[in-house]
Amino acid sequence: MQTDPTTDTTDGEKLNRLTRSATYASLSVAITLVAAKVLAWQATASVSVLSSLVDSALDVLASGITFVAVWFALSPADSEHRFGHGKTEGLAALFQSLVIMGSALFVCYKAIQRFFDPAPLQQISTGVIVMLISVGLTVALLSYQRYVVRRTGSVAIAADAMHYKSDLLVNLGVAASLLLSTLPSFSIIDPLAGVAIAAYILWGSLKIASDSLGILLDREIDTVERERIQEIAERHQAVKGFHDLRTRSAGSVIFIQFHLEMAPEMTLFQTHVVLDEVEDAIRAEFPRAEIIVHADPLGFPEQRDAFD
Repeated sequence: MQTDPTTDTTDGEKLNRLTRSATYASLSVAITLVAAKVLAWQATASVSVLSSLVDSALDVLASGITFVAVWFALSPADSEHRFGHGKTEGLAALFQSLVIMGSALFVCYKAIQRFFDPAPLQQISTGVIVMLISVGLTVALLSYQRYVVRRTGSVAIAADAMHYKSDLLVNLGVAASLLLSTLPSFSIIDPLAGVAIAAYILWGSLKIASDSLGILLDREIDTVERERIQEIAERHQAVKGFHDLRTRSAGSVIFIQFHLEMAPEMTLFQTHVVLDEVEDAIRAEFPRAEIIVHADPLGFPEQRDAFD
C-alpha cells in the first residue's frame, strides 16, 4: 500500500509554512524586546537590565539567523543536495550557541565591574514594567514555538525556543532584582543577578551546541524511537528478522535505513509489497521520515553492524 503523494506534499507544505511563521513571530518579538529594554536600561542604569538587553539583542541576531536557516533548510532537494538542506538548521543552532556564549561572558564582565564600581539605580518602576511586558510577550511566543516544534520537529525553532525559555527566567529574575535593589541591604543584588543570568545563559548555550553537533555529526535518534521503529517493522507477519538500523536527523527530517529478513522463496513482487507496507507503517508514526529498506533472504550470511 502506497501513501498518496499528493497528500504527503500538501501536509509537508503546511508544516513548512508553520515553521516559517514561527521565525516571523520570533524575529518580531526579539526586535520589540530590544527596543523596550534599551529604554529600561537608559532609565535604570541597571546591570541586570543590561544583561537582559544584551541577551535580547543577541536573540535578534539568532532569530535572524534562524529565519534565514529555516528558509534554506526547507528548500527542496536538488541535484547537488539529494538529501535536502536540513543540516542548515544544525549550523544555525551551532552559530547561535557560540553567539550566546559570547553574550554570557560579556554580561559576567559587566556584572563583576559593578561589584567594584557600584552605582545607584534609577526609575526602578519603569524597569519593572518593561520586564513584566517582556515576560508576557515571551510567554506568548514560547506557547506558539512549542506548538510548532510539536508539529514539525524543527531543531532550529527548538533552539530558538531555548533562548526564549532562558529569557523568560531572565526577565523574571531582573524584575525581582530591581524590586529587591530598592532595599538598602540588597543593593548588591543587581550585579549578583547579572552573574547568575550569565551563568544560566552559558549553560543553555552548551545544550544548544550539543544538539546542533548531534545533527552535524549524524548522531543516532533517541533509543526509544529506534526501538519503536524496530517494533513496527517486526510486527509485519512476513518479516523474519531485522538488523543494521541506522538513523540520523537533518532539521525536521529523520533518515531511517535498515535490513529486513524474509523467506527466500518470496518473489520480487511480494518482497516489494512487504517493504512498502513496512515503510507506510513507520511513516505513519514518523511522518517526516525518509526511509530506505534493504531486503535479505532469511539465513543469508553477511557482515552486520556491531553497534547494537
